[in-house]
Amino acid sequence: MLKVHESKELQHQLPSEKLRLPKKLYLPLSQHTGRPSKACVSIGKEVEEASTIALEDGLISARLHAPQKGKITAIENYWHPVLKRAPAIALECAPEEKRYQIEKDLQHYSKDEILEMIKNSGIVGMGGAAFPSQVKLKPPQKVDTLIINGCECEPYLACDYRLMVENLDEIFKGIEIVCRLINPKEVIFAIEDNKISIKKKLNHIRSLKKFNIPKLGIAVLKTAYPQGGEKQLIFTLTKRRVKGDELPFEVGCLVHNVATCFAIYEAVYLDKPLIERMVTCAGDALCAPKNIWVKIGTTLKELFDEKILEFKIEPKKIIAGGPMMGIGLNHLEYPILKGSGGFLFLTKDVTELEEGPCIRCARCVDECPMQLTPLEYVKRIKKEEYAVLDKFNINDCIECGSCAYVCPAKIPLVHYIKIGKNYMPKKK
Repeated sequence: MLKVHESKELQHQLPSEKLRLPKKLYLPLSQHTGRPSKACVSIGKEVEEASTIALEDGLISARLHAPQKGKITAIENYWHPVLKRAPAIALECAPEEKRYQIEKDLQHYSKDEILEMIKNSGIVGMGGAAFPSQVKLKPPQKVDTLIINGCECEPYLACDYRLMVENLDEIFKGIEIVCRLINPKEVIFAIEDNKISIKKKLNHIRSLKKFNIPKLGIAVLKTAYPQGGEKQLIFTLTKRRVKGDELPFEVGCLVHNVATCFAIYEAVYLDKPLIERMVTCAGDALCAPKNIWVKIGTTLKELFDEKILEFKIEPKKIIAGGPMMGIGLNHLEYPILKGSGGFLFLTKDVTELEEGPCIRCARCVDECPMQLTPLEYVKRIKKEEYAVLDKFNINDCIECGSCAYVCPAKIPLVHYIKIGKNYMPKKK
């Protein structure tokens, strides 16, 4: 694993702020792994906050809700951080906000009823993959180990850390719900050693035994990248290896991000669907970084229009996500999605560096957390030998960017790997 410059110190110290009342929201129907949601509203319809505006389409899909009261003004293609443009629902917002305060008593609810609440609330994994939670929480075989991922190993990002600082009890109520659904033998709460204040809070919670959680363990791991990757975390904590074509439940594990646990708490206890999240906005182009609670569908442009964020210098690079696995954006019209953990505004664009010839130093091989051979992929892809890529297990690549980070020739290896995966012949 890599030791990268974290650039988190200031963001870790910043309490979260809230943009409560956006003026307009753009809600892509594709905000999760799987099939896009299907719109169930029409143009001109007035909707209440938290009402369903798109239904799941099949097993691997998720619902979408109105983050605020307002009027549907369009259902059309709009900017999307991953897909560039994709179908989205535009919502003109009213200056009103619903309150979610009274916690339900869950004593008389069955597992199936709780799982239905999570499904109806559109909860997806909030660590980046955005896999529908109702599917993940119903594994086809027994899971004995639940891992709570609080590592947040991407540089700059601090929203998970601030969530743990400010809402740790609510996160644990979400963990209790997950335990009730999958009944694990043990729970491991994993953080990196740059979060010592969280370790103290976790030890205090464990000593009080105030939550109904079986065999709660606390793992403080060395700060490294990609420590928070699902497969890396499972192997580090359990020594169980998840192969490229396997899912965690196949080795008896389930990994949930801390923000997902918080969203599950809100969905089940407060009847609040996934309509807002905390994001980190950072980078040397900003006057000041922020950890901000925003409604899903808020555009970056509105954050600047409302002076929540301000530039001290025009950025040369805007990134959705962290610098290692993030996606470059070319303007501010993009909306914040369920899986958006942060946005970076940088005065330098490393993609402008000229690619040199591979010197066969094998640093990319040494640093690959999946024990792959990235230099071999680039060699084959440049020759358009896509059919042989499967022999080198290219689909095992998690696109973490470690190889490109250490490459002295500045070869954009992940870019080539994405091309290779796209053009590789599909298995019948």
